[in-house]
Amino acid sequence: MKRTVPYAFYTAGALIAYFFIMKILGLEKVVYLRIFNLFIMGGGIFLLYRNSLVRDTDERAGYLQSLFSGALFTIITVVIFAVFMGIYVRFFDPTLLNAIGSGLWSSSGGSITQEVIIILIEGLASGFIISFILMQYFKSAISSRDSV
Repeated sequence: MKRTVPYAFYTAGALIAYFFIMKILGLEKVVYLRIFNLFIMGGGIFLLYRNSLVRDTDERAGYLQSLFSGALFTIITVVIFAVFMGIYVRFFDPTLLNAIGSGLWSSSGGSITQEVIIILIEGLASGFIISFILMQYFKSAISSRDSV
């Protein structure tokens, strides 16, 4: 699926833009606003599947290939965002490290490496689950296209 990498970059850019909007509004330390990252990730995966499976009739991708495309999308997006957050925390706002660490996973801030790993785990787990759920929705597009 040739659109995977561009959509991953667009979605990572949207996650970074959302972070900066939260920063401008002074909400970057509100840990529970990270739930909206799920909606951004889900929107990116939805657009990838919709434009690749429903609208692109030239490309013949099956169920597993499309599911792996969603997983690759998730990996690329989350790694870009985690690297961005690691660089941002390291060089621009070290106090944000305590806010990230005092979230859902730990009671006190850790090192930058630990926090980047937490972001990776959260992002990969949520992205894989969203990808699988949306693939169930788009599975009918694959079967209807293949039956023609």
